[in-house]
Amino acid sequence: MKKIIPLFVFGSVFLAGCPKHEIIPAPTPKVELESSFIGLVNGSQLELTQNVDGYYLDATKTKFIQPSPTPSLATYYANMKSSNTLVSIRVSLGSIQFDGSANSDPSLSVFNNFFTTTTTPVYTANAANGFEVVYRDGSGNVWTSDPASTPQDVIFTGIVQESDGSGDYSKFTCTFNCNVYRDVPDTSTPNPSDSITISLPIQNGVLKAWFKR
Repeated sequence: MKKIIPLFVFGSVFLAGCPKHEIIPAPTPKVELESSFIGLVNGSQLELTQNVDGYYLDATKTKFIQPSPTPSLATYYANMKSSNTLVSIRVSLGSIQFDGSANSDPSLSVFNNFFTTTTTPVYTANAANGFEVVYRDGSGNVWTSDPASTPQDVIFTGIVQESDGSGDYSKFTCTFNCNVYRDVPDTSTPNPSDSITISLPIQNGVLKAWFKR
């Protein structure tokens, strides 16, 4: 028995000294979201950059839910805006059709397919079935693109779909040229309700942004 005791103690000490293996959880995926705009607005260069002068991208959507089998509709917005200044620029794209009776939002596959296939949309009012640009100037005046205006163009490139714990995203670069319009009072007539439409051009506009499902 005297020979066994030291071996038993030694074995106990040896086992107690074994390190425990720490289980490190896999890193949580995080989508990197960067936004900016650059272009000529009425001949002057406008540059808006995320985290500079309060600028950030406000990615939102509107939905028109209808009973099945009538398809519901979703329109998506990417608005480069600031908490410090009134100047902003927003692009909109719609509409995704989906079954609103079965799901509150388009499925991820429908969301992804819409943006990867709608790369050169037509201009439409309120982005109901295509693309729209809305510009707000430093005085708070709102200027909107017109489907009937010419010339105008738009293309979406660099489209990448990514997801993380906060949502599903379609990241893109949108390049466009168009005129935007607003109505102002017609001071040439005595009728205060009369108005005229004025315009300003946006040239070589490039918005790096995303839509969120």
